[in-house]
Amino acid sequence: MKINKTLLFLLFLIIVSCKSTSETRVTPLKQVNNLSENGIIYGLPKTTLRFTVEAKRTEIIPGPYAEYALKYLGIENAPEEEATQWQITNISIDSYNEIDPEQYYVLEPSGKFNFDFLKLIKSGLIFPVNSKATENMANEFFGDTDPGEDIVFTDLSVKQYVGNEDVTYYKRVQRDSVFARVPVVKKQYVQKSFEEKAEEASNFIFMIRAKRFELISGMADFYPEGKSLEVAIKKLDNLEDEYMSLFIGKRFTSTYNAVFEFTPSESDINQPYILFRFSEDKGVLQPNDLRGRPILVEMEKLDKTKNLSFIVNDLNKEGSLYKDKLFYRFPDQAIIRLIDGKKKIADRKLNIEQFGIITTIPTIFLMDEENFIEFYQDKK
Repeated sequence: MKINKTLLFLLFLIIVSCKSTSETRVTPLKQVNNLSENGIIYGLPKTTLRFTVEAKRTEIIPGPYAEYALKYLGIENAPEEEATQWQITNISIDSYNEIDPEQYYVLEPSGKFNFDFLKLIKSGLIFPVNSKATENMANEFFGDTDPGEDIVFTDLSVKQYVGNEDVTYYKRVQRDSVFARVPVVKKQYVQKSFEEKAEEASNFIFMIRAKRFELISGMADFYPEGKSLEVAIKKLDNLEDEYMSLFIGKRFTSTYNAVFEFTPSESDINQPYILFRFSEDKGVLQPNDLRGRPILVEMEKLDKTKNLSFIVNDLNKEGSLYKDKLFYRFPDQAIIRLIDGKKKIADRKLNIEQFGIITTIPTIFLMDEENFIEFYQDKK
């Protein structure tokens, strides 16, 4: 019996000794003085918010006959000066995760180290130290369809731009040794005034409307049918629009996209952040451009992880070693709002990694043959 007890005691010591040397250790990088040859450095994720702002720019070019729009067509407030109008048409709020430079850890594997490290990386739970930074497009602007210096109005009338008038000249003619003044009538071409051309253009518009009514009502001498009628009506509509633009002007519209990025911290929760500025005349502007009003980011942390706060004190102990455990983060959620003055123009609820709690998980739950825990990317 004594021999059996001695053998059991020795066996226990061997087991304890093996266990103490086969443990995997994880230590915060700032607490590591020397890195072992088999040490693995990894980092925790940090969330960056990406805002894609779509804005529409409208260039207004006044028509050459704008001042006569009321007189000849009864249209009030036709634009008489060039103007630019901007409008925000859409804002999308997204996020992506990158490595947090403040949260590096050293993992020193030993013994039975066979959990799927790559699986954790693919799920976004941790980041390898050599992970590539996400390519971003922050603060870039794109747009087109600018009319530039092109001639906007080319068809000003269906009639000649010049007219003719009879001009009487007096010519001295000798008759029976007597000189007499004889009137001579000649035709002379003169340029029509803008008002005369505007009147001609308005008369042509009314003629188009009359012809279109004749086609629709069946009163025309020649009545097209089917597709021919549809094409004829469309051509008349286009011609009327072209001549109406001589009075009410033309509008050129283009769409611009601007991308802004913002990496929030806890201090930003109660402090609105100027993401960009906006002006109806100048469009989307940089945050430091005072020509526009500020568009603010406001965040409301939902405190989904507040009941886990007791973990933090234990993890922050200087010189702490965590054996057979892996550091990871419970992300918290926040509502992200964009505010224009007192008006909310966009919002979205997202996971924010750095708002959450850092904790550990035993590596036994991460081994290939164990199925206790599955990690997956949260579908936002």
